[in-house]
Amino acid sequence: MPRNRDDGHARSADILRCASRFCMYSNRGWSYSSSLPGSPPASAYRRRRLKLPRLPALSPLPLALLLVGGVAWYHFAFGGFSIRGAVLDRDSGRPIVGARVWSARASAISAADGEFAIERIKPPDAIGFDAPGYRAQSVRVTNPFEPLAPRLEPIGVELDAVDADSGQPVAAMLDASVTPQVLGQGRFRIAPVRDGQSFRLSADGYLGAETSYVGQDVVRIELQPRRDGRITDAATGRPVAGARVSLGDLVLNTDSDGAYELQHRPSQGTLQVLAPGYRRAELDLSQPGLDLRLQPNPIRATYMTYFAIGGSDYRRDLFSLLDSTEVNAVVIDIKGDYGLLSYQSRVPLAEQIGANSAPTIDDLDGLLRSLHDRRAYVIGRIVVFKDNMLARNGSKAGLDVGVKDRRTGDLWVDGETLAWVDPFQPAAWDYNTALAQEAIQRGFDEVQFDYIRFATDPSPDNTVDDIQYSRPLTEQNRVSALKGFLGQAHKAVNDAGGFLSMDTFGYTTWWDNDGGIGQDLEVLADDIDYYCPMVYPSTFNAGVPGSIPYPQVVSRPYDVVYQSLKHAQQKLSGKRVVVRPWLQYFDDYPWATQIRYDAAQIEAQKKAVTDSKSVGWMLWNPGSLFKRGGLAPK
Repeated sequence: MPRNRDDGHARSADILRCASRFCMYSNRGWSYSSSLPGSPPASAYRRRRLKLPRLPALSPLPLALLLVGGVAWYHFAFGGFSIRGAVLDRDSGRPIVGARVWSARASAISAADGEFAIERIKPPDAIGFDAPGYRAQSVRVTNPFEPLAPRLEPIGVELDAVDADSGQPVAAMLDASVTPQVLGQGRFRIAPVRDGQSFRLSADGYLGAETSYVGQDVVRIELQPRRDGRITDAATGRPVAGARVSLGDLVLNTDSDGAYELQHRPSQGTLQVLAPGYRRAELDLSQPGLDLRLQPNPIRATYMTYFAIGGSDYRRDLFSLLDSTEVNAVVIDIKGDYGLLSYQSRVPLAEQIGANSAPTIDDLDGLLRSLHDRRAYVIGRIVVFKDNMLARNGSKAGLDVGVKDRRTGDLWVDGETLAWVDPFQPAAWDYNTALAQEAIQRGFDEVQFDYIRFATDPSPDNTVDDIQYSRPLTEQNRVSALKGFLGQAHKAVNDAGGFLSMDTFGYTTWWDNDGGIGQDLEVLADDIDYYCPMVYPSTFNAGVPGSIPYPQVVSRPYDVVYQSLKHAQQKLSGKRVVVRPWLQYFDDYPWATQIRYDAAQIEAQKKAVTDSKSVGWMLWNPGSLFKRGGLAPK
């Protein structure tokens, strides 16, 4: 019999109810079991089975207080963690020694292996790291139990070595204290590099160079090609020590081996070399090599006064001596005893005081050319502080440099009624320096200062004690004044390409002081090239100290000259200056022995110069007359 449709619906409803209960239990995670009608609810059954207590209802305030207390303890009471690690170079991985490690509460320094330990770190604190030559870095701590290994970026600089002239790379080397990365010829990278760190580069054929890092990315270093030279004697091959080598403003001296080194290599120009006892030498820098052989220059000179040089007969006699005898030089008055100039000077003060008013040389350029054509060495004599024109006429140029007679306030005059200037006055220095420099520029080879001393030779109406100078007349002041003037003039003359010499009394070879006139040889010798003592036997009116009495000195010219020169050489031992004396070519004074000086006496003096190993001589005759013989043929 067919089923009743309603029965089918009822069965379906029962199935749905059963499924509904199954799903409910399943969603709660309980075990599968049926719940029969009339049985207890499943939740009650579960409580009885697990016996779970009911949780009381809690307020949120205690939880908040607990959280705040924990945070306060962490920040204020907790000492923090000790963080360890090692600071490394980012590029090489090598440990960095002495790196600084710091936080807001502590600091440390990395050890030899780069390791460090820093205390009182509370995550998420930041820790900073830096080291000389590295960029700073910071790390925020998240895990205090994990060691840190910061890698610092090294600061680097590129060094490019180039030829200073061409700009081309040079295969240079860095000093051994630096291990660079070689990027190419003459190119290096150094990292790490510290601010102010110095680097020295060298290369074959170049002067060493040094530079410092001051934050640049690239440093271009120009290496000057090495310019070594050696100065030697052309006759002996021996080195010439103390030679003055100049190029523009650059001035240096050769060492004991005659060597010198330029600091840069100009592509053109002329190198000038001066050494007392030798001819001036010049070197064209466009040519290879810097070695020079200097020609010895033993001077054998006569003397031409301010008046004589203007006379045609005197000039003819001079040229004859140069052509036919051993004479190879001449001393010509530029400024004589009266302060007048033998040629028209371009120094303004000379014109203002009237020193140009009576020149005796009207063709200076032609005269010098004629002398040099004969290979003559030309010396210009300047009488310095015995200057009648400057003393009397200085007021025309606004100068008052003449020495005064303290008794009257007028100019003090000597036995020739000539006025002197004050050696303490810079204006007198400048005037004579300008004349000396001009003489070299005009073509003279050397300037010789005479009367470079304080005044002597008073007139019958006064004494040297009557002179009023602008400074106290102490020995120190006297010597300092002459030294200061000579130093100024020496530089000016050498810069112009000439030599400077100084005449002195013959007795300066024996003095141990300045003789009351400022001429302390040992002090002044450093500022001249030639020392020219006037060792005329007739002037040794007190004899040679401890050896030859007066008047025997007059009849013993060899002994006077030889002993004086040897004594001078002993005093000047080790100095650059060359001793070149004045010799007597005149008879003894009419008021004394009147002994005639002929060839024999002149030759005896010359032999004394040779035997003493002095360099050259000059013959003095106040009238420029040299017809007594005593001169060897050419």
